[in-house]
Amino acid sequence: MLPRYLTPFAFLALFVLGGWIGGAWSFLGAAATPLFLVAFDSALGPDDEVGDAKSSERLRWLPRIYIVLQLAANGWAAVRVASPATGLVDCLGLALSAGVTTGVFGFVAAHEMIHSRERNDRAFGLTLLGSVLYMHFRIAHVHGHHVRAGTLEDPATARMGEGLYRFWLRSIGGQLREAWEFEARRRLRRGEAVFGPGNRMIAFVGLELLFVIAVALLGLRALGFVVLVAMIAVLLLETFNYVAHYGLERRIAADGRLERLGPHHSWNSARRMNNAALFNMGRHSDHHRRMARPYAGLDPLPGAAELPSGYAAALLTALVPPVWRRIMDPRAKAAVKPRPPS
Repeated sequence: MLPRYLTPFAFLALFVLGGWIGGAWSFLGAAATPLFLVAFDSALGPDDEVGDAKSSERLRWLPRIYIVLQLAANGWAAVRVASPATGLVDCLGLALSAGVTTGVFGFVAAHEMIHSRERNDRAFGLTLLGSVLYMHFRIAHVHGHHVRAGTLEDPATARMGEGLYRFWLRSIGGQLREAWEFEARRRLRRGEAVFGPGNRMIAFVGLELLFVIAVALLGLRALGFVVLVAMIAVLLLETFNYVAHYGLERRIAADGRLERLGPHHSWNSARRMNNAALFNMGRHSDHHRRMARPYAGLDPLPGAAELPSGYAAALLTALVPPVWRRIMDPRAKAAVKPRPPS
């Protein structure tokens, strides 16, 4: 199992290699990621192997190592961009490649870590999130999305017919508000002042502000690089959120209760390349069933909603809303239609 989950490191290496060569090659990481993911998703076919529960804890070291290397690569690129000798093409290529690799592989690794029961793991994930000024995602995702996925109350669930660009605004703003409201309620339940010490949202903003100040000391070029990387990475994350539950709304039963989140409420991808490169996130339904389970132990579930492609092709298609809706609306309606009693 180990070799397959080394795939994200190959894409990170392409980002560094392209930046080291320079010129148009600095775009290598950004160009290779969608191209190779789509091509190998098609070439390598489906992945129906069951999860490896025995080695799942050991393999959890891989996302930890990936996060460290992604942060190191981004830091190296920021220093290069800060140099006046670095030309505009190199600056743009480095920022785009850093943003794409962080937004695809870095966020998946951080997502794995923020679900861990281990404090050190959560620190790994929060560090990556902090580097793109998105630490509140941990609160909104774990305590909001995993409770309300597939409902109108969840800002990270895309509604049937909703376009990607409108979703970006609703999801980004909604998750920020959701994280703050959750943290405020948590403080009040403990009898603590909302704005007192220990408010994680205030701590997150403070840490991100310190990070921005530290980068600014390298110069405005480095600061612009970090901001651009953060924008690209966050928009990629939110595009994944858009794809992940698009149109799969949970129903209200006759007794007024909300339908339980099932395998058919999350879009999955059984492509071999998809799961190797994205730490098994193609098994999305099983992740919602057992959100603290390490990625290598996730299984394909019967009845899960299945994308017609890997996530990479789905994300690219979502950029063209009319095409996306023509492909996905009929599939979403079929996935959530009432099932006959067994």
